Amino acid sequence: MRFTKAVTAVAAGAVVALALTSCSGGTDTADGGSKGEIWYSTKNSTELVHVAMAEGVTGAADMLGYSGQVTVAEADASKQNDQMNNLVQNIAPAAIVLNPYDSESVSDVIERANTADIPIAVIDNKANNATVDVSVLFDSVESGKKAGEEAIRLLEEKNGEPKGVVVNLYGELVSQVFKERSEGFESVIKEYPDVELISVLGAPEADVATSALNNVIADAKSSGKTIDLINTPTDTATLGAIESLKTNNMWAKAGEDDHVAFISHDGLGEVLDLVEEGYIDVEVVIDVFGVGGIATEVLNAYPIAGEEVPTSGTFTPEGKYLNTEVTFTEGDSGPTIMLDPVVVTADDADNPLIWGNSEG
Repeated sequence: MRFTKAVTAVAAGAVVALALTSCSGGTDTADGGSKGEIWYSTKNSTELVHVAMAEGVTGAADMLGYSGQVTVAEADASKQNDQMNNLVQNIAPAAIVLNPYDSESVSDVIERANTADIPIAVIDNKANNATVDVSVLFDSVESGKKAGEEAIRLLEEKNGEPKGVVVNLYGELVSQVFKERSEGFESVIKEYPDVELISVLGAPEADVATSALNNVIADAKSSGKTIDLINTPTDTATLGAIESLKTNNMWAKAGEDDHVAFISHDGLGEVLDLVEEGYIDVEVVIDVFGVGGIATEVLNAYPIAGEEVPTSGTFTPEGKYLNTEVTFTEGDSGPTIMLDPVVVTADDADNPLIWGNSEG
């Protein structure tokens, strides 16, 4: 089930285009996109999650009768801004969907798009000091809270009540996503006085997680403690934590004596396999196809049609996403949609709408 799509980039002046399809239901239209082009500016083409986000945009664009195209910044803010300027000044597409590599530096090019009357949506990361037609973002605090609630449920199943030792391998706090996921998780755990919370920096890199958990396990053994549950903010850290558990003979399936309950985040196919097999108890999944697909559909339904995006009410997308209905709110950059996370267990880890299950 693992998402392993290869990415092919074709240079086109200052712009790189990726030919992608999506499981959101979009296919190339017979007339090649008679409504024009919708472009997506992505951070990179090396991380599978960002390839999947691009598929969400291009699939929705194709479904709606546009030609979906992609520029790739390759983790370079200056390159992304140059590509965006090229889109605004030379291509003038029907709309742009932007995932900012640097939330601060994109404000000028967004203003140019607004001046040129090119509808623009921001997804995944906020654009600071800028106004866009719509922002579609993941609710990272809620993701952390969902993980915390699942942690309490698992502790009750294991110990008969919410008590035990919980390790939170939090991520680099320069990442707003990791910071908010950790805040949400710990806000739930700290409501239970019989749960001992051990928080250590252990993400996002796998080797950081391995080293951090090795140290925690050594300290726990020396003090006679048993680790009941581990939470990581991203699947890359989970893969590193697994190596530590294996090294310390603590890697076992749910129901086995040595099983340590485990909660992870995002939806990588390799981790979803482990959820199905019973090694990982819970995966808190983000709607990777939906974040770009829904943004594209909103652009088509409102600004492209000459209407303002509302700041209240709901929207039901045509494509198939984990979020089947979303709510408009007012955000710092204008109309905003916050996508709900989805809690996944062995019963539904094979859901084809999870990005990690795409055949690519």
